[in-house]
Amino acid sequence: MARQSLKNIHRLIKAATTQMPVNEQFVADLKASIEKQDSLEARKPSKSYKPSSMACIRNMYFQVTGTEVDDERSNACLVGICQSGSARHEHIQSAITKMKDFGMDCEYIDVAKFVKMRGLDYLEIVKKQGFETKLYHKDLNMSFLCDGIIKYKGQYYILEIKTETIYKWQSREGIAKEHIPQGIAYATCFGINQVMFLYENRDNCDKKAFVLEVTDDMKYDYIISKIEECDRYVKRLIPPPKPEDVSKKTCQYCNYKTSCRKAGK
Repeated sequence: MARQSLKNIHRLIKAATTQMPVNEQFVADLKASIEKQDSLEARKPSKSYKPSSMACIRNMYFQVTGTEVDDERSNACLVGICQSGSARHEHIQSAITKMKDFGMDCEYIDVAKFVKMRGLDYLEIVKKQGFETKLYHKDLNMSFLCDGIIKYKGQYYILEIKTETIYKWQSREGIAKEHIPQGIAYATCFGINQVMFLYENRDNCDKKAFVLEVTDDMKYDYIISKIEECDRYVKRLIPPPKPEDVSKKTCQYCNYKTSCRKAGK
């Protein structure tokens, strides 16, 4: 069904671009190819909680119940932004691995080795992806792929890299509100209470860093209690109320807008 829909979309684009100048037609065809490939690579929800979804309990509910995501067509520009962000992550991670060689007191820690070294048996190592390791928290039913762990000046930090526009970066004075639950979730999983958020300006690659100090109370309030509450709604198959304090950005990038609207307030 999805493949047929993609074919129909491509036919419409082809028909609309027939009269275009060849240079414009080439760009249109290239964008269509990018969007088609991204749609084919789209993955189904894993029915587990994600650190990046902890800012909204309703998003958590839809995710863990396997609710169908919105059928939104891929956008070639957004695909490119995501790919650029991933590439910058890899460059930064690679640079961090070299810091020790240059005499700096910093070490990039292999996440899988850290899990085994600390005896974190509740974390299942799913697979390694470049510098990153995909993990599953058996007790919390949480899947995640963090950007890494570093040991800087004798202190362990969970590393979280974010890329953003120059306008957001220039006004950045601290950790974004919607990113805080994600950092606390990582701290809960690893038992490391410091999270280093590194924000990079997409335009000139300049950087700012902020450290989130996580307490046991924060772990309970933001993660443990929220998962326990969401699990109760899941058992009854009733979507929880939409949080009043959820940010517009969280809603903007949500994959469950249709289901959220149907569920009401």
